[in-house]
Amino acid sequence: MKLHLIEKENLLTRDDKATQNWKSGFWAISHEVADQLIGGDIFLHKTQNKPSFFGGKITGYSLQDEGQWKGRIIFEFTATKEHKNVKTSKSGWSMEKKIVK
Repeated sequence: MKLHLIEKENLLTRDDKATQNWKSGFWAISHEVADQLIGGDIFLHKTQNKPSFFGGKITGYSLQDEGQWKGRIIFEFTATKEHKNVKTSKSGWSMEKKIVK
């Protein structure tokens, strides 16, 4: 599965400077869908019309348990060059996300 997200707020964090393991949050996605996305691809875009500026292979996720983003999903992924500059069609977007099965 492929997950395309609009990332306007730059809510990316790197787990460790020596690795390409990152986290991106905070997304309104169900646990069921998040489970299905593990092993899939994540592409981060500034707008629906622009190619991805970042992304990688989804390795897991966690749930934000407090504060402004309580209940939202945080995706964990390993960044790759192949996930940059990827375009997707205009169809299938739902607000800030698009899931391709």
